[in-house]
Amino acid sequence: MAARPVHCLGRNKMYTIGKRIAISPAEIRISSPKNIFMLLFMPIWLIGWTIGGSVVMWQVISGQNKEAWFLIIWLCGWLVGELFVLYAFLWGAFGNEIITAEHYIIKIKRSIFGYGLSKQFDRTKMSNLRASGFFVTMMSWNYSMAYWGLTGGTVSFDYGNKPERFGINLNEDDANQLVKMMKINFNL
Repeated sequence: MAARPVHCLGRNKMYTIGKRIAISPAEIRISSPKNIFMLLFMPIWLIGWTIGGSVVMWQVISGQNKEAWFLIIWLCGWLVGELFVLYAFLWGAFGNEIITAEHYIIKIKRSIFGYGLSKQFDRTKMSNLRASGFFVTMMSWNYSMAYWGLTGGTVSFDYGNKPERFGINLNEDDANQLVKMMKINFNL
C-alpha cells in the first residue's frame, strides 16, 4: 500500500477551529482550556504553599523541632501538592496538545514549552475517530482531574481494545470539525 499525503492544506496555510485549535500542514495544535479563576488563584496559592514549605524545611534543617519525623512526612505530602499545582498551572497557562502524522504513525503529545510525553499510534490500527462526550463516573480519577483541565478528551478513536482520547474540554462543534479535518489531513 503506497503512503498517502498526510495533509490537504496548501503550503504554509493555517486553519483555525474555534479559539483553541490551529491546524497547519505539519500539525494540529489544541491549546489547553483556560480557566481564568484557576490561572489567577494558583500563583497566589503556590506562593503561600512555597513559603509554608520553606518554613517547615528550615525547622527540620535547623533542628528547631523535636518532631522532625512528622515534618519530614509532611514535607513529602507538601512536595506532591506543590508539584501537582505547579504542573496544573503551567498546563493551564501554556499547555498544548500537539497531533502530528509521519507516514503511518500518529503522535499525540501533551506539551508545556515544547516538553512533554507523547503517545504514538499506528494509523492502520486506529478506527472510529469521532467526537464524543467525556463519560466517567463521578468518583473516578479522570473526573477529579477534569476540574483541573488535565483530562476530559472530547475526541476519541479506538486503538486495539481501548478508546484513546484527546481534545480536552472542546465544545461539540469544535470537536466535530476537528474530526472532519483529521479524517481529511491524516487519511483516517
